[in-house]
Amino acid sequence: MRSCVIAAGLLLATAAPVLAQNTNPLRDGLDHLPATLLSGQTGDVAYFLDMHTLMSLVDDDSAPRPQLRAMPIVDVLALESVFETEPAEWEAKAGTTIDKIRYFTGYGRPPNSTSNWGLVDADAATDMIAALKAVGFEDAGVSGVVGNGEPQRFDPSKRDPSDPWRTAIGAAQFAAAVGTNVVQAQTPQAATVAAGQQPSLGDNPIVATALAGLEQAAGNGQVVQAVVISPLFGMAALDPAAMLAPSADMDETKERLEEQMAALSQGIPPYLGGIIADIQHDRPGVGIALTYPDCAIAEEAADAIATRWVDMAGDAAQGEVTANTAEGEGGFCAATVSVFVDADSPEQNPAYRVLIETYTRGQVGILQIGEN
Repeated sequence: MRSCVIAAGLLLATAAPVLAQNTNPLRDGLDHLPATLLSGQTGDVAYFLDMHTLMSLVDDDSAPRPQLRAMPIVDVLALESVFETEPAEWEAKAGTTIDKIRYFTGYGRPPNSTSNWGLVDADAATDMIAALKAVGFEDAGVSGVVGNGEPQRFDPSKRDPSDPWRTAIGAAQFAAAVGTNVVQAQTPQAATVAAGQQPSLGDNPIVATALAGLEQAAGNGQVVQAVVISPLFGMAALDPAAMLAPSADMDETKERLEEQMAALSQGIPPYLGGIIADIQHDRPGVGIALTYPDCAIAEEAADAIATRWVDMAGDAAQGEVTANTAEGEGGFCAATVSVFVDADSPEQNPAYRVLIETYTRGQVGILQIGEN
């Protein structure tokens, strides 16, 4: 039987909330991402993984591997190699050591994906570029950018699963230091743009409001990973399978389509953007913060999410559900929902997983926008 406690209420934060220490790495990561991600028409998300928090989930080698908890839904090459390679070998090719990496962020779609290495300080970022030059990177013809070959060239002879600076087809990568970050991109031009001065995602009032809401939802918990979403996250398309039948039975096809349409007609009020975070407290959980024009709509949305969670999340993801709101910048308001669940090991977070897997499968989910 499902057990769930829903605590719903209106909690107003200050107009300029001060982010708690546990969200500072996320905030820093978003400050290095372009604000244009929120307005893209392709529905891209920005991904964040706190390496220090992830690795702190276990304290001895006999425990389960915490990296299994990571669920990058964008292409971050470093994460495809770091957990499958001996540390000394990986670090020799990476240009830095694992203990100097605070976080990774990523966005975009191959072959135009971009990722950031968030390092402990600016010196570590500068030293990383120097180390890459020492292992074969050269000036890429664009000021401040280095690379290890010709952009986007297929070269199977250079494929190396242990090298975070080679793609699956052996293509080169390009790097540039900007503050405490090192940008990793597919071309010198993309690295230049990513490292250049431009409005950041963290400065966007929609994202800043969501950050304020997430800080409230997380409480004393640590953010392990997170995705920043646009409204397109909640606009799931019709499942093509709903229009395909194993036979020529048109009645069956019609029934499947009507079922899909009925599911899409239910949902939560349209939001402007938001953040979904994997949180580790004494138990694992998820923090949801979606930005709305005002707190009346945000309160309606938070209550709707809490109700949909009980109905849709599945038994493994049921737990204590708390729904609130938090005022943000520019008159915006965040609908905040947190769910903390019991899990068998540090590598498991069923609450976060249910949202991400629904999205990656293209299914109607808890955060589906529709008519409540």
